[in-house]
Amino acid sequence: MENGIERRKDPRVPLSLPVEVKTRKGVIKGKTANISVSGLALLLFLDSLDIEDEFDIIIKMPDDHKVPITCKIMWTGPMDDGETVYIAIGVRFIKISTKDREMIEAMVSEYIVF
Repeated sequence: MENGIERRKDPRVPLSLPVEVKTRKGVIKGKTANISVSGLALLLFLDSLDIEDEFDIIIKMPDDHKVPITCKIMWTGPMDDGETVYIAIGVRFIKISTKDREMIEAMVSEYIVF
């Protein structure tokens, strides 16, 4: 959100799913804070961010299906849940299969009431 204006084209829903982020130094574990059909917010357990602007993640869905996605960083910042400080990263999906996109769309639509 910039100057009170929401720039996302797709609504996000709060959803915590395990995530693996592939970096030059190896795999970093984290979780989603929210998700939409075009992006998500990641919470990573790090002191600093050492990933490139575009990177690969794997989301573990509730049915244990693993969704590989190439993402682009849109924003970063610290996030505190009262007990732990995380690095939060907002990403846009760059590359995702049609099947996996449809699965995320179905999951997100269950949370949205029109």
